[in-house]
Amino acid sequence: MYSLNNISLEGMGFVAGKQQDSNIALSGFLNMPARIGKTGHDWAEEPGIEAYVSAGDIFFGGRDLSLVGYIRGTDRYDTEEKRISINDTVDSFTDLVPLTSKWGTSNVYVNGAIVCDWLSATTLRIVIPIREPIVPMTGIVPVGDGSEFGIDGISFKSLGGYQLELSGDRRNRPEPKAQDYTAYGREGHSITKTIAPELTLRLYIKQPNYTAFKQKIDSIQALFGAPGYRSLTANNDKLRSFFVKDGFAMSMLYSKPDFFAGILTCKLTESGVAGTFVDLIDSLGNLIMDTNGNQITVRI
Repeated sequence: MYSLNNISLEGMGFVAGKQQDSNIALSGFLNMPARIGKTGHDWAEEPGIEAYVSAGDIFFGGRDLSLVGYIRGTDRYDTEEKRISINDTVDSFTDLVPLTSKWGTSNVYVNGAIVCDWLSATTLRIVIPIREPIVPMTGIVPVGDGSEFGIDGISFKSLGGYQLELSGDRRNRPEPKAQDYTAYGREGHSITKTIAPELTLRLYIKQPNYTAFKQKIDSIQALFGAPGYRSLTANNDKLRSFFVKDGFAMSMLYSKPDFFAGILTCKLTESGVAGTFVDLIDSLGNLIMDTNGNQITVRI
């Protein structure tokens, strides 16, 4: 059951559909939002970027959701009336409204065109674009278990699943930064440092039910959103230090009676500039303060 502002969509003729490569009508509700504001500074004379990973620099934006389904009526006229009723309901909203389903409740607004296509004389396919501008970040940073492979000493299994892929600048030398030169009557050139290496990590997350699955996703979100750099150890790869600025996306979500599963895809930006300052945090992600109540910051 899906409702907007506590108004049942099913009561207006809506029938939940399935997202592509999923058996769920809703997408985006488990994505980690990207950071907002400046996430780092690109020094021309240094390789990579100076990442802003202090607690005071980390802020998150919202995320896009999509709800797909069908409008079914007794005839074409009835189907059209139900479509209009859904549009009129959305038009009546003047602020964020709760989107409620078995996957939880999010405060949202419709942020694009509601697109409908006729499939038959009594059925329309409908896609409702939704924006959740404020995403609760309620997860708890998991504690490391000393694993050989994983993130910050936390095994991929403890995070909820298995590593599927680590791709990107794993073996590549990243491309040089933009050239800055002046030349007349000839081709100019400038030898520059490389940009920050970027990797794509894909994890298969599987849990016995949705509640356990969401707890794992929330904890990964808390881990990636914590101050400082994360460390990554993957099979047949070197130890890497990275931070996450673009969040992550969940795809291929499947809800079954005996499990809930999906694939997490995240872009990792490797550290590259020496002299980055970060706040010290404890194992629970809390800031460590001195006796005067000041944040303790170290240079790494």
